[in-house]
Amino acid sequence: MQSAIKSTIFILGLSLSIHAQAAPFSSINCTHTENPQSKGKLQLKYNEDQLKKLTHNATVYSYGQNGREETSIEQTPHVAVRVGDASFTGSNRGEWGGELVLVEASGDTKILFKDNIHDIYNTKNGVIVISGLSHLMTNKGRIYLITKNESTIDYQILFGLDSAPEDSWITDSGEIFITTSYGTSILKQNGTLQRVLCEGHEYYKYNGNP
Repeated sequence: MQSAIKSTIFILGLSLSIHAQAAPFSSINCTHTENPQSKGKLQLKYNEDQLKKLTHNATVYSYGQNGREETSIEQTPHVAVRVGDASFTGSNRGEWGGELVLVEASGDTKILFKDNIHDIYNTKNGVIVISGLSHLMTNKGRIYLITKNESTIDYQILFGLDSAPEDSWITDSGEIFITTSYGTSILKQNGTLQRVLCEGHEYYKYNGNP
């Protein structure tokens, strides 16, 4: 009798285990549809002439016969977001660097930090900056939070990404999708970063879907 009960329990447990392994992971539609450009945001593909007015001085570092060399350039940002009477601009020169710059209403500029700026979003929690670089042995990404008060500007790294961002966009609900070569994450309005499985992504095939 006990042997029969043990066999029944074993079979039931095995059945539940197989069912759990076969159940597909939940997935969502991560299709990036081109949303209307946000008010106060400039992008190079749409607003090149306006971005040229926000040009700043930048230093490009390289290595030549004499070692490390510095070259000063006039950098036109590829993205800018207006916050109050000032603007935050971002540039991305690939292996040659990039920076986030504050442009005051007076036209004065200040480099806040150096990183390859992918995109900038003005949210109710502050300005979110997506950055990163994939080059040779380097493959990294970061999410920054910028807060601007009356006279001070603070910034911090919220999260490190698993690799450099390939695409990002903000939804009508304020969530920011960030896609890397390893998958997609969502920066939620509550400050958390959620990993998601997107339909159609190359890793989607591993969840049992055809």
